[in-house]
Amino acid sequence: MDTSEKLLIDIEGKNQPAVYYFKPEVKVVFAGKNIVPLPENEKNLKIYKLLEDNCDLIFCTTQNLDDFQFYPVPCFWIFAVDSEGNCFGTIGDMGGMQDENCPVGYVNHEGMYGKIADNLKEFLELITFYPYWRDIIRYEQVDASYDINAIGLKKVENECQYLKNQGEIAEILKLSKNPSSIDLLISNIKSISDFVVYESKAEAQTQNTFLDENFFDSITN
Repeated sequence: MDTSEKLLIDIEGKNQPAVYYFKPEVKVVFAGKNIVPLPENEKNLKIYKLLEDNCDLIFCTTQNLDDFQFYPVPCFWIFAVDSEGNCFGTIGDMGGMQDENCPVGYVNHEGMYGKIADNLKEFLELITFYPYWRDIIRYEQVDASYDINAIGLKKVENECQYLKNQGEIAEILKLSKNPSSIDLLISNIKSISDFVVYESKAEAQTQNTFLDENFFDSITN
C-alpha cells in the first residue's frame, strides 16, 4: 500500500469508529455518514421546538440512513434537517457544544455541500441571530452578486414572536450575538475544505483508497 495516500475506513451505520492501529505515516480517515438522534428523554424539551419554529432546524428523531443518498469523506454525523430537505452535521467526529474544533457542514437537497461553521456553538449563534444565513449560502453557491445589507433587512414573519423565541434560545443555550457570524460563514464557504460528498460509496472508492474489509483476516490467518 502506498502510505503517501490517505487510507479511508468506512464507518457508515456504526455508532462509533472502531479502533485501528497503523504506522504514524499512514493517514487514516473515517468515512461515511451516521445519524445522531435526539435522546428519548430530550425529545420534548422546549429548545428543540424553538429551534424548529425560529430557525427551521429539526433535530433528528425519525430519520434513517436511507433518507440521505450520498457518501461523505470524512465521516459526517447528521444531527438535524430542515423543511427544504437539507441536512446538517458535524464533520469528522460526533461533536457537541463544548467541542471547539468539530466543524459543522451541510448537504443540501441538490447535492451541494460545504463547511459552514468551525463548531456547533458558532453554528447555533449564526442561525439564531441571522435568519437570512441560508440566502447567503445560496448566493455563494452559484457565485452570484448580492447586497448583504439588503438581505439583512429582510423581515421575518411575525417578528415579535421571532424575537421572543430568539431571546429564549439565546438564554437556554447561553448564546450571544456574534457580529462576525456572517463573515465567518462566507469565509468557511469560500475556503478549501477536505469535506467531500460523493453520490455513493462506489464513487468514493474510485477516487480514494479504502481499507480492505478482509485486511485483518489476511494478517491474522
